[in-house]
Amino acid sequence: MTELDLIFRRLRVNLRRHGAVIADNILSGKEICIFCNSSLDITKEHVLPKWLFQNDTQSTFVSSINKQTQTYNKAVLPACSACNNAILAYIEKQIANTVGALAINDDGSKEDLYNIIRWMEIIEYKLQVLDCRRKFIKYGDRPYDPQWAIFPVATIRHLMDLAPWKTYHWLRRAQRRITTKSKKVSLNSLVALKTRVRHFDFFALPDQYIYISFPMNNLAFFYFLKRRFDHHEQAAEEALRIMKNVDET
Repeated sequence: MTELDLIFRRLRVNLRRHGAVIADNILSGKEICIFCNSSLDITKEHVLPKWLFQNDTQSTFVSSINKQTQTYNKAVLPACSACNNAILAYIEKQIANTVGALAINDDGSKEDLYNIIRWMEIIEYKLQVLDCRRKFIKYGDRPYDPQWAIFPVATIRHLMDLAPWKTYHWLRRAQRRITTKSKKVSLNSLVALKTRVRHFDFFALPDQYIYISFPMNNLAFFYFLKRRFDHHEQAAEEALRIMKNVDET
């Protein structure tokens, strides 16, 4: 078992033991580590690592719920020093090395791809937590609305379909994805893409899919969080269709 395997196992064990309590504490607004539930030595963990968006403090993404922009640099979450520095930082370093090697050799192992899936599932979980912590405030360019501003973005998302309980359900599902060791059935849901775009690009639909580019490596990855495909080509075709729709909108 490699050091990276052991690190991922520590993460899985923490979330299996404390996942339900962590979800409750997140939704109640407690400042705890979102990976182990510790309230000691809390640090700021970026949703996306700074090296990925190339330390660009002006680079932003747009919430699909309230159309508000958020800089990647300020999209941070609470994590204890141990989880931040000993677990997440190590995973990010190894993923950066793996993607760099894939860009050169183009023949990564299945385990390399499994680890990319594991990392993207961590990112998606952090996005879920971010939506639970950010207030709705207003929609797009409309004025500040005090009636809606008290609600988290995640809650508004599910109020729209009259099912606010889904906020907790989606958060727990994101945790359970991380705690699932084997990613064999998910392999066809990961699409690797060659790209020549020189700037960082990212978009996601909560509980559905996530896209992350590595402009320094001319690579990008599209991952379907729930959908499973019999053939990789089916996933690639669907990913390209979604990417085209995102570009057009």
